[in-house]
Amino acid sequence: MSRIAIQCLIAAVLLLPSTAWSISFDQAVKSANPTAKYLVYLHGALLETKGKNATSPRYGTYLYDSIVKHFEDRGLIVVEEVRGKVDPNKYASRVVKQVRRLTARGVPSANITVAGFSKGGFIALLVASSLNDPDMKFAILAGCGRGDTARSFQHFLKSRRGSRLKGHLFSLYATSDLEAGSCAPAIEQAKGQGLTFQETRIKSNRGHGLFYAPLPQWINPVALFAKGGK
Repeated sequence: MSRIAIQCLIAAVLLLPSTAWSISFDQAVKSANPTAKYLVYLHGALLETKGKNATSPRYGTYLYDSIVKHFEDRGLIVVEEVRGKVDPNKYASRVVKQVRRLTARGVPSANITVAGFSKGGFIALLVASSLNDPDMKFAILAGCGRGDTARSFQHFLKSRRGSRLKGHLFSLYATSDLEAGSCAPAIEQAKGQGLTFQETRIKSNRGHGLFYAPLPQWINPVALFAKGGK
């Protein structure tokens, strides 16, 4: 069997559906399983004010439940909540504390992925710069702002938060996205030790709305990443 065929087989096995569920952080800590794969999902800003499965005039309905269900079907325990309007730094500090509670219960850092879209992706980036954990995984989905939404990301760069980044970072964004772009400027500030980085520009005309639905272009690579693939 060729090397490419073996890699494809490994990817297929990692993405096979299996039993999993979505839970809160408190439930995750209470039922901590050292062998399970956890994905902390942080949604975009739209849901903060309009609630679960809200609709944007520009991008359509944010299919929150479908996104969570997809990750569940791939054998991941999804830790999630629909938050209200929050300050990104304060909420990131909360996520840091909760993740540390989970690792304190015996879940290896390598089994935890913090994934976020848009504002949630920026929060995930803040978590990566605060946890100081080289084994943790982070999926940044259109979370590094540009254009009118670049203010928070620019402040992140100005304060050199990128120099504190640790872990395995996976950034994805659409080529047509006018609200988010590459996270490379943050990575360029990092010292390199305890950090790996990969980034994918997805060819799509959906722009920021690409991540409103569980489309295979992004959700399959993120599920594979969270389960230990590349």
